[in-house]
Amino acid sequence: MLDRIALKRQAKVITREARVSAYLFTLLYLAIINVLDVINTYVNASVVTYMEEFFPGVPVPAFLLHAQSFSPVMVMFVSVLVALLTSVLSAGCAIYHLGIHRGEEMSFSSIFDGFSFVGKVILLEIVMYIYIFLGTLFFVIPGIIAAYRYRFALYNLCENPEMGVMEAMGMSNAQTQGYKGELFILDLTFFGWQFLCGLTLGVLSIWIAPYIIQTELGYFQQIKKIKGIGWFAPEDQQNDGEFHAQDPFGPDL
Repeated sequence: MLDRIALKRQAKVITREARVSAYLFTLLYLAIINVLDVINTYVNASVVTYMEEFFPGVPVPAFLLHAQSFSPVMVMFVSVLVALLTSVLSAGCAIYHLGIHRGEEMSFSSIFDGFSFVGKVILLEIVMYIYIFLGTLFFVIPGIIAAYRYRFALYNLCENPEMGVMEAMGMSNAQTQGYKGELFILDLTFFGWQFLCGLTLGVLSIWIAPYIIQTELGYFQQIKKIKGIGWFAPEDQQNDGEFHAQDPFGPDL
């Protein structure tokens, strides 16, 4: 069993001591995501529906009424585009946190690093969604198990963008075997914080999200070392950053 308390303490230290503030980075990330959400909401005209339902009698601003004129094709296009951009930005967020976990100085521009392998990020998101969705068809629990099975897939891909999408997922499957229960308990320990983030309309996430991500990365790195499966930075292992010799999901797959 992993030392959850020690990993959480380590996460707090890493977050506080990041040379480029993890809190400001999270603020930037959330700001961009929220702008994308607003654009998507505007094009879908759901903001107009919301106002009419919860604020009857209040005049809807004229510029919001233009949203209702968008064609279904445009609405679908914007919704898909926003979803894809969100996935790529999430990869950039993962790259930043992986970097500061290794003690590197990561710039704010790291948030856009996912665009350097955008095709794989999007394909990974799509394939993972399909696998998890198929799991939910066999009741909810298999879907939840599938989500935990591929929990580390994005981290694997971000650590080594040269690997294939199925390789990243297969590696995550191997890494999480025997640890899904611990990851589930870890998520439960953060439930209170996430509830408070919701009460503050996400403002508290600026401070809490980096802490949660770094704790999860602590689990990720510890599990990699225990199982000998994954990518290791040169300073951590003597394999010059290549995959561990025991890695069953090599580049030939």
